[in-house]
Amino acid sequence: MSGRRILATAALAWSVTVAPVGAQQGPIKIGVPLPLTGALAGGGNQILWGIQYAAEEVNENGGLFGRKIELVTEDTKGEPNTSATVAAKLATQDKVDAFVGGFGSTSDFALLSALQRYEPIFVHAGSSSVRLEETFGKNDWYYHVYIWDYHRQKAAVNFFKSIPAVKTLAIAYEDKLYGTDGSKFTQQYAKEAGIEVVMNEPFRAGTPDFSPILNRAKGLNPDVLFIIGYSGDNIQIARQAEQLGAQPKLLVTQGAGEKRSDFGPAGDNVVVIDLWSAKQSTPGLADWVKTAEAKRGGEVVSSAVQGYVAMKTLTDAAKAAGSWDRSKILANLGSMTFDTPYGKVAYAAAEMGGKHQLITDKSMIAVQYKPDSGQEVVWPSDKATGKITYPAK
Repeated sequence: MSGRRILATAALAWSVTVAPVGAQQGPIKIGVPLPLTGALAGGGNQILWGIQYAAEEVNENGGLFGRKIELVTEDTKGEPNTSATVAAKLATQDKVDAFVGGFGSTSDFALLSALQRYEPIFVHAGSSSVRLEETFGKNDWYYHVYIWDYHRQKAAVNFFKSIPAVKTLAIAYEDKLYGTDGSKFTQQYAKEAGIEVVMNEPFRAGTPDFSPILNRAKGLNPDVLFIIGYSGDNIQIARQAEQLGAQPKLLVTQGAGEKRSDFGPAGDNVVVIDLWSAKQSTPGLADWVKTAEAKRGGEVVSSAVQGYVAMKTLTDAAKAAGSWDRSKILANLGSMTFDTPYGKVAYAAAEMGGKHQLITDKSMIAVQYKPDSGQEVVWPSDKATGKITYPAK
């Protein structure tokens, strides 16, 4: 079959998805590409649970227009080549009606590059590299839930500034798009805030031995050691810092799907920069958390909420459209206000060109894990449920 014919067939597949509901009797198929194995699996599986929970809520209430939602889940493994293959399969073989998912900036760049010819409805639950915003963010079919790097790094530095004793900062970052963009913006905002960056070291996601980075940081004795990595890296660094006796004055990570219980005693007084906490003050949140945790059989973390909200905004927009009409759904995504665990939120233009951004630095929080296995929101002051322990060691 010629390449031209393949594209024509794919284009026809997408056009069918906007036909009136009477023309289709099967389920509404949602493609869910996520890293479910490999170094990024921690966050990927948390996002998947959130997507599944939101879809189950809809299906338990009769589905959309009498049609069930069917999730077609594929493991990207966090690898660019696998992600591109998954994109083609979901679009041309499974002929999904929309996509919800994505986690891991480098692999998601390959995923979206392979999908953009089809212009599917794509609600991006994770990934924060500005390169994604610059390349795909201006498309009418692309909606982004998670913050961009500059949102998170701005929030992180504002948190550092809130601690009067913090004057120096050491950074260790994942060496692909996610970490390098995060490091760049952290250094920029730290300089503007008058905080000296005394170390800026890359590492490979999934690295088993962080002792060189931890020993260097120990020798520099910074006021904060800031880790820009994925969940497995965050947990490993905290554990090895405890084993080596190299705990910094304050270890700060970026939430990527890990739970307090994953760290054990090594998590005592670690701070996580994140989008959400079950303890934050949001109207109606306590009831939602109680129901979700009963369904989950345990703690619901921030990454799971990203997946839940990505799916919920899509299904709410579809309900308001009255049928599976691509144009109406996209218009509703861009114009509606959604009631979510984050509160009432709406997609809006972002600072660096993205047309449809849901969460910004204004929503971000700092959560400190306490030695009693609990946790408290310690920043910003209007969302805080407790006071920060500093220095932590």
